Amino acid sequence: MEAQVATFRKLKPACVAVNQVVLKYKARNTTAKEVIAALDSLYQVLQGSHALDAKLADYVFFPLSFVFRDTKSIPARAVEFSLNCLKILITRGWRQELSVEVCKQLLILFGILAGGDNVNGHGRDVDEGMSIAVLECISSLCLSAGDAVSELAISPGTDSTPVVGHVVGVILTSLTESSSVDVQTKAVEALNTLENCLSDERVFRSFLPGVMSSLTKVLKPSTKTRPPYKVLAGALRAMTTILDKTLSDHSSSDAGNKRHNEGDLENSEKTGKGNWLVTTSDQVKLALANIVGLRHHERPEVRDTLFSLCTVVLEDCNKSLQNCTALLLETAVCICGEGSMISSTNQYETVVARLILSEVFLSDTLMTLTYDWISALPKVLQSANDIKRARHIGQITTAYRILAQTDKELTMLESLLASNLQESTVSIMSQPSRPTIQPVNSSQFSDVSQTLDDPSASMALYQFNSIAISGNGPKGSLTDVLSLVEGFAQTMATTAMKKRLADTLTGSAENEALPYLWLSSRLLQNLVKDKSEMDEYMNLSNDTDETTRNFMEVVYSYSINLLSAPAIDDESDWRLQAVALEIFAWQSRHDKQSFRAELVDVLYPILERIGSHNTPLREHAMTCLNIVYRSCGYASASDLIVQNADYLVNAVALKFNTFEISPQAPQVLTMMLKLCGPSLVPYLDDVVESVFSALSCFHGYTRLAESLFGFLRTVVEVSSASSTLAIGPPAVDHRKPSRQTTTIAEVAALLRDRRARITASKGAAIAPDPAPHTPWTDAASPTEDEERPESESEPAPSPAPLSKTYLMTQSILRLGQHYLTSPSPTLRLWLLQLTTAGCASLAPHEDTFLPLVNDIWPVVIKRLYDPEPYICIAATETLSTIFRTAGDFVASRVDAEWPDIRTLCKRTYAQTRAARKGTAGRGAFAAPAQMWEALVGMLVAMVDHVRVQAGVEDDVMEMLGPLVRGRADVRAALERLNPDAVWLLLLQEDVRNGGVLGLEPPKVEGFTFKEVVL
Repeated sequence: MEAQVATFRKLKPACVAVNQVVLKYKARNTTAKEVIAALDSLYQVLQGSHALDAKLADYVFFPLSFVFRDTKSIPARAVEFSLNCLKILITRGWRQELSVEVCKQLLILFGILAGGDNVNGHGRDVDEGMSIAVLECISSLCLSAGDAVSELAISPGTDSTPVVGHVVGVILTSLTESSSVDVQTKAVEALNTLENCLSDERVFRSFLPGVMSSLTKVLKPSTKTRPPYKVLAGALRAMTTILDKTLSDHSSSDAGNKRHNEGDLENSEKTGKGNWLVTTSDQVKLALANIVGLRHHERPEVRDTLFSLCTVVLEDCNKSLQNCTALLLETAVCICGEGSMISSTNQYETVVARLILSEVFLSDTLMTLTYDWISALPKVLQSANDIKRARHIGQITTAYRILAQTDKELTMLESLLASNLQESTVSIMSQPSRPTIQPVNSSQFSDVSQTLDDPSASMALYQFNSIAISGNGPKGSLTDVLSLVEGFAQTMATTAMKKRLADTLTGSAENEALPYLWLSSRLLQNLVKDKSEMDEYMNLSNDTDETTRNFMEVVYSYSINLLSAPAIDDESDWRLQAVALEIFAWQSRHDKQSFRAELVDVLYPILERIGSHNTPLREHAMTCLNIVYRSCGYASASDLIVQNADYLVNAVALKFNTFEISPQAPQVLTMMLKLCGPSLVPYLDDVVESVFSALSCFHGYTRLAESLFGFLRTVVEVSSASSTLAIGPPAVDHRKPSRQTTTIAEVAALLRDRRARITASKGAAIAPDPAPHTPWTDAASPTEDEERPESESEPAPSPAPLSKTYLMTQSILRLGQHYLTSPSPTLRLWLLQLTTAGCASLAPHEDTFLPLVNDIWPVVIKRLYDPEPYICIAATETLSTIFRTAGDFVASRVDAEWPDIRTLCKRTYAQTRAARKGTAGRGAFAAPAQMWEALVGMLVAMVDHVRVQAGVEDDVMEMLGPLVRGRADVRAALERLNPDAVWLLLLQEDVRNGGVLGLEPPKVEGFTFKEVVL
């Protein structure tokens, strides 16, 4: 009681002030600002008052009534403050104590303030703030005195129901015609609170047409106006409430609505209520058809509310609104696929599954809808609308998951889906894809091996790129098909589909098998993926059903047969091989280390595709190899290949021996060498013999010969880095020592030693010969000791046996020389490079190396005069290596060839000078300049390691003399050859340049020296 007294003392001054200022304002003795200030003061006091009761509310309402009596002259801001005060009186003061009559008067007041007088029918523009305050008051009144409002709506008085109806109309007008988001939000809240407090079905029926029409206008998707999601969600809740309270089966049963059979429909139409129900259901269907587009709204709150509307109608109004069943069931399935905010998709699917289990006709309707969706699948997949395709596939997938929870027979749907999926995929893949074709050479396999063998490589190397499609279907169609297959595989009801695909795949030709193999691989991968996730926690790896196991065997066997055939890029669709590689990878993931037994069949086909000219196929094969070695438990791709190198090499050798030579076979061997390194070389002796046998038969095929010699070059390069070529001591250094200049002191010492020896020989006595102790023999016949060779008295150690790698490299060089006359410049270049690497590695064993040099010299020296400049440059590198490794062994050959070499050098030097003088030349990058640099390097290696005659020495001094000051290597080599000549060359150059005038003759008494002319 004390709290109410204290509150009254606070409210009294504010109420008196409001009363006085309003009366003064009507008498035009004050301003509107003072009225607003007085009402604001009263509002602040009410907000701080928490001990209001009905009597205090009546006391405060008295001064406010003067404002509400003259709202036309009172400022809108003042009316808004009055409404805010009234809302506090309703919620804190009167509460449930409001009588029906007071509620009626308040509703009339709210209707007038918000939309106009319900008597004269005309309205006026309403301030936005005042509209919000009126709608808040309506909500507060319905929440606080809901029973009184409900009683008012059903009271027998003739003027009660129109009052509630007028308020509903005012709310709907504010909702549909206001452009303010705040007004629309408050209108929706007011409508929901009003519907929740009403309970009489007849009242709802009277409001139903207007409410449905206005809500449909708000909810219908439009590009012009986009209401906020809170308004849409509230409007959907209001529609759900009015449909449930108006057309629910228990409320419409009295109307005689038995529309599930024709006899009951005739009976219902005999009554007025029945006719109303029939008409209303048709109109409701039209309204629902306009709002179901919200099932794809971006906000989950809107989708959640629409889903609630669908489930309420399907569960409570399935008889009265039976004509809306298919529409709402389709909408519910779509929302299940879209997802929600407060519930997971599986929970929504569970709700729909519970509904169709409770009503047989709902499950039949869903079966019909799914059948129609699957029938339209081929046409939808041809659509260019990505969103439409994705939504259609989502509907099919969700419907299958829901139907799988029932006892419905799905064989017919599965068969139709399998057929339409095949038809759609065949249509999409009807034209072969034409990927980028890039020639593959052995140099590229270095990068391949690094990529495959990098343990820190990105996870992208273990994921397949999507197969490019350039068929009739739009871009992204196969992605949509894949999403459908993934969703379909999760239903675990795919027996008919697997059997159909297996039968089709077995009997299909290679040029028709792509869509079937692609579908089969995707379906199996999803089935096994789901199974593997379960096996991580439960040991169920052997519980795969027989149909799935048979299907897996069919797909895997078909893939092995497909990839075991020669990989000819031009005659088969690369996408088919790429899908087969994916199946290998999937099988290895499934079998883990037990897949090692299958490597005998699958490893070579994988490596063979790495040598493909088809870039996407090559990338697929690389990814497949990465996945396989990880799944089988190997440390790296190199480890996988090395441990299985025996039958890999046998597989390639068998192809060579049977002359089944594809371009990929030598490339596979090259790649294996790059991956495995020298450890694989000892296994290749038979393969090298087979390669030369193939070359003897197919040497006229240039590209094949280049590919084979590319492999042989890799063998030599890898062997050169191997320690298995080391034989005994290191190679002999044939570099010539520097010539020592004899000094005067050395000459004098030599003369003194000679004089001493002569003097000693003249003064010494001749000693007699010792007496013989053995019989005399014929001087012509040797003694027994002399007959015995030194080797018998002291046997020399036997040389170390030559390794397989050494003999193989020697054989490659010896047999490869015959192809240095090939018309292919690339082949000649590779052979010269091969010879260069081989000579450097074979040089330590001179007993076998020097005869090899004798054999290859004639063909190698001829390449020095090749018409292709880069071949000549490669020949100079090869000859330089021979000079360094063979030394004086080739001295006579150099002397015999020197006239031609000298002519070549002079001609090249002249061309180089001419190119440098020109204005359009490329300078140091011109072919003559590069050729001259190569020849200089060859001459330096020659004079540094080979004994040359005086004439050759003079020619070299003449040609290389201008380079002595500029190049340290040239000067060092020529100084070792003849330092005096180098000194003379430098002196001559200084004289020509004017730096030195000449040599002054020495002055010695009694002698005259002539002047030296330089």
